Amino acid sequence: MKAKDFYSGTESRERLQIRKSYLQTVLPVVFVSLFLLLFASPASAHCDRKNGPVAVDAKEALETGDFDKIVKWVGEKQEEELQAKFKQALTIFENGAEARELAMDYFMETAVRLHRAAEGMPFTGLKPASPNPPDIAKAEKALETGNIEPLQALLKKELEMETSKWFKKALDAKMNKDKNVEAGRKWVDSYVKYIIYAHKLYQRIQAGPPHGVGE
Repeated sequence: MKAKDFYSGTESRERLQIRKSYLQTVLPVVFVSLFLLLFASPASAHCDRKNGPVAVDAKEALETGDFDKIVKWVGEKQEEELQAKFKQALTIFENGAEARELAMDYFMETAVRLHRAAEGMPFTGLKPASPNPPDIAKAEKALETGNIEPLQALLKKELEMETSKWFKKALDAKMNKDKNVEAGRKWVDSYVKYIIYAHKLYQRIQAGPPHGVGE
């Protein structure tokens, strides 16, 4: 975009050059920053927690001695290591109460680590148990009940609220963009955030899940 798209009236060549330079240097930084802020993958996931599905199945595998309870969470490349660690942990697990707790923590962490490796994602340690965020809670509840409508309603509400927020900020800034330089820059910032938010959101919807297990 050129400076003349944001400002009107008679302006000196010097002022136009300053604004053109601003757009050329600041906008790329804003684009990159927004991308990282809105769409970068977090280092941890809900599977990293002690009460996450991987750790829960790892615990059940040790308690029952059934390796099949946990092996589904890893790919073929991780299966051999997981089985070896399972046998080690199971031996320790059967040596009394104190050993059971150590074996449990060790195997849960191992299972989560190998699961993350199967996803192609980094592992930053087993996290304490914590409640699911609303979206994951409703996504899992939908699988239990067979009804996805509550999840869709939540996503629809959040989508409408967030897109409306960025749209309103951009629209308000557009009304005043020609008043002065500060107002013009506020418009540029609001415009970029609004367009990037909508565009990246659409791309993520079209792209589907960023990773799976063993893919």
